[in-house]
Amino acid sequence: MGIALGKLEIIKSLKYLDRIVLLTLSVMLFFMGVRIGVIENIGQKLLEIGLISVSFAVATVIGTSLAVLFTLFLLRKIIHKPEPHKEKIHLLHHLKEPVYLLSIMITGIVSGLFIPVSKLVNGNITTWLLYLLLFLIGIQIITNKKETKSRSKDAIYRVSLLLLPLSTAIGSLLGGLAIGGFFNLSPGESLSLAAGFGWYTLSGVLITDMGNPVLGSAGFMINLFRETIALIIIPLLGRTRFSLVSIGIAGATSMDVTLPLIERSCGTEYVSLALGHGIVLSLLVPFLVPLLYHL
Repeated sequence: MGIALGKLEIIKSLKYLDRIVLLTLSVMLFFMGVRIGVIENIGQKLLEIGLISVSFAVATVIGTSLAVLFTLFLLRKIIHKPEPHKEKIHLLHHLKEPVYLLSIMITGIVSGLFIPVSKLVNGNITTWLLYLLLFLIGIQIITNKKETKSRSKDAIYRVSLLLLPLSTAIGSLLGGLAIGGFFNLSPGESLSLAAGFGWYTLSGVLITDMGNPVLGSAGFMINLFRETIALIIIPLLGRTRFSLVSIGIAGATSMDVTLPLIERSCGTEYVSLALGHGIVLSLLVPFLVPLLYHL
């Protein structure tokens, strides 16, 4: 419904849609934190969450990198090295929103630990906020599209547009499946954690809403760390012949958060490819996370 409404001119003219999405997400993450805070022995579980988060983030990045490199080998096509860009890349600017959202969730956890009234919070609040967020994100997918000219519309470009998100998805899932056994996670849990593809604002909330707030918070952190890794790696790989690997590591965020960094680091010719890659993965997340979780 959100995608359909996003095509209406009156919706496209909304100036504060991004702020509304951020506010909705902030409130939802706060209550998600509250649900974590009221869990018994949460201190021990927070250590477990941290270990799972870092391990899964690294594993999904490695899996994605190997899968995209394999795809490049199959295509027998190595993208040319773009000319270096002189524009400065402000990493701290891109990290500001993830840090803010993480602080919101931590505030919720602290509230759940020390404020008795927070124990009365109904879990349905996060469910309704999730529905609202999905609706708003549907609108965003349409209204935030950027018109850009690609350097190529040949067969190789079209094949890359199809295979790149597929490679990212397969590599991420295999990486998550490989590391999950070390934490005694079931294949379904491991795959669902890996299926966020860097979209930390949704995947963790989906898992929490299915009744596992501890694993849901791990899902949030995994994708938060993955996005942070992407912000560091994109400027490094963007100037090499392996630019597609940096887009793959960005995952679903290649359509929004990391897109400006991809444009500056890889070149404008990669923008439409990054957009398509991010949109496909973003559409997969709401379906794959619940589906894989229940395997």
